[in-house]
Amino acid sequence: MKELAVAYSDEKGQEIKLTASDIVEYISTDSSVTEKEVFTFLNMCKYLKLNPFLKEIYLIKYKDSPATFVISYQTLLKRAEENKNFNGYETEVKGEIPNMIATATVYRKDRSYPVKIAVNYSEAVKTIMDRQTKELRPTNMWKSMPEWMLRKVALARALKEAFPSAIGNAQVSVSEIVDIDSDDKRVQEEIKEGDGQKAIDEMYGASPLTKIADSKGASEEVKDRKLKLYEILKEKKIDTLSRVKEILKESLPDENWSNIKKDVFKKMPEEKLQQVIEYLRQ
Repeated sequence: MKELAVAYSDEKGQEIKLTASDIVEYISTDSSVTEKEVFTFLNMCKYLKLNPFLKEIYLIKYKDSPATFVISYQTLLKRAEENKNFNGYETEVKGEIPNMIATATVYRKDRSYPVKIAVNYSEAVKTIMDRQTKELRPTNMWKSMPEWMLRKVALARALKEAFPSAIGNAQVSVSEIVDIDSDDKRVQEEIKEGDGQKAIDEMYGASPLTKIADSKGASEEVKDRKLKLYEILKEKKIDTLSRVKEILKESLPDENWSNIKKDVFKKMPEEKLQQVIEYLRQ
């Protein structure tokens, strides 16, 4: 990849220098990002005067899927508030799931009528396939805070319509990427360990250990054992590869666990699975 680079000042006049290497190594959720995607992202940062190191904009990428460029929800609100014509906003959430509706009203000093957007829960809720039941379910944030999430969707759409020049045509994040991604070191560690999909699943609320319980082709006894292990790991909140690695080093110290991946338990012999379970039960 060419050593592309941009230099610009953000909204506060802070000098920012970004290179293609920065994007691949520190910003993109997967190193398979293409030169064209990096070029587009660099120029979007420059054009919008956003700093990816401050989580104002994200480059979400996984393997062969196209990259997605996402502006954080907080950045959009901040841009609107800094506009001289911003005159506040109101939000309201009514009804129960699945008929819940959120309405956001954004006021501008230079317009006679405010921008008013209503969003239905069934239209906005973000779902993910449950790998065990194979059914669609709301992501963790939508399950635990549906009113707050729906409110944010409505407000983000209203802000973007009221202040279209704030972020141009860039995509607005209405999922809770900024909040979920606050534990960035953990996500980055998983990405470096080759588990980029898991990191992205975490951002959007997928269960991080579902792969561990995947037991296709195994006997019923082994499936039950893996399910027990999965439940114990969930209960103890051991939900990263680094933590799993620690457990394996302690429970099975005679083996090398330095390069484990998310499928570490799929081919593990039954007796070793039992050793891990017994260790965790202590």
